[in-house]
Parts: sequence; C-alpha cells; structure tokens
Amino acid sequence: MRILAGVIVLMLTVTLPHRQATNDSKCKLQDLAIDAALGNPDAQHNLGVEFHHGRNITRDYTKAAIMWRRSSKAGVIESYNNLGHLIYNGRGVKQDYAEGLRLWRVAAEKGFAESQVHIGYAYSDGKYLERDYIEAYAWAKAGKHNAPKMEDAQIGNAVLEMADKLLKDVHSRLTETQMKEAERKASEYIEKFGPK
Repeated sequence: MRILAGVIVLMLTVTLPHRQATNDSKCKLQDLAIDAALGNPDAQHNLGVEFHHGRNITRDYTKAAIMWRRSSKAGVIESYNNLGHLIYNGRGVKQDYAEGLRLWRVAAEKGFAESQVHIGYAYSDGKYLERDYIEAYAWAKAGKHNAPKMEDAQIGNAVLEMADKLLKDVHSRLTETQMKEAERKASEYIEKFGPK
C-alpha cells in the first residue's frame, strides 16, 4: 500500500509541472485580466500587448486599443505609443493621423524612442504631414540615441533597426546644408526629449 501511494505521489509530481506549464500562461493571462479589470494601469497595458500579439489569446486590435486607452490615461507612456500606432494605421479603430501623431508626440516628448522614430516616419511618408526630411532625420536620430535606454532590450534593438533604416533613407535625400540643419535639430531633440 505504501509503495502504491509512493508511486501515485511520484506520478503526480512528474506530471503536475507539465500540466501546470500548459495552464501557466492561461493562469497568468487570467491574473492579468483581473488586475486590468481592477484598474491596474500596467496590467491594462500588458493585456493590450497580449491582445495585439495574439499569442495566448485571440488577436483583437480593438480590445488592445481599449486597454491602451485606459492605461495611457493613467500615464503609461508605452501605451501612448502603441495606441498611436493603432490609430495612425487604423487597426481596430478608426484611422486618424492627427490623433495618432498627437499620442506619439506625448510619448516622444517624454523620451520614448519608438515614438520618436514613428514621428520621423510620419514626416517621411507624407501620408498626413507634409514631407520634411530634416524633421524626419532629427526625430529618427533622437530615437536612435534613446533606443538603447529602453527597458526591453529586444524592443530597443528593433527601434534601433527602424531608426537606422529611416536615417539611411533620409540621409540620401538631404543636401549637405540640409544635413547640417538636420544634425543641429537632432542634437536639440536629443537634449530636450531624453527619457524621463
């Protein structure tokens, strides 16, 4: 009898971690949802990220926008950036270039590198703003400078790549005189809009 009880305990011990591992992400997601519902801004932001990526939950840009709107109202800078991205590109919400840019600017002025690069692209793509390669260069250079300071190194590296791509493209479109002005503005933005 003792041997049988020992074998059952051993079997449970061996199988529980596997069961727990498969349910672990579900439990973490449930805990995150509860914390978000209780008004925790970081949980709201992170739940928005889950809805956006769609790894452990069905991808839903509208729900991501709802979560990021709530957490941005509580001052989560990353949420301004992410919500700005959805709104600028019309994913899950009505497209509104002006509002997307406004949200990016809030985050960019707080030193959030990704938003700075997004603003650079907005000056370069001509979708809403009049093309201004000097501004595009200055914002991208500020974003490149601030990217290594981001909390998440993986995101920081992705922002560096985005910034480098934009800087290379914009550099080829500027005259020598314009490059001097772009570098001057970039220095100003780096000094004025560093991470806070």
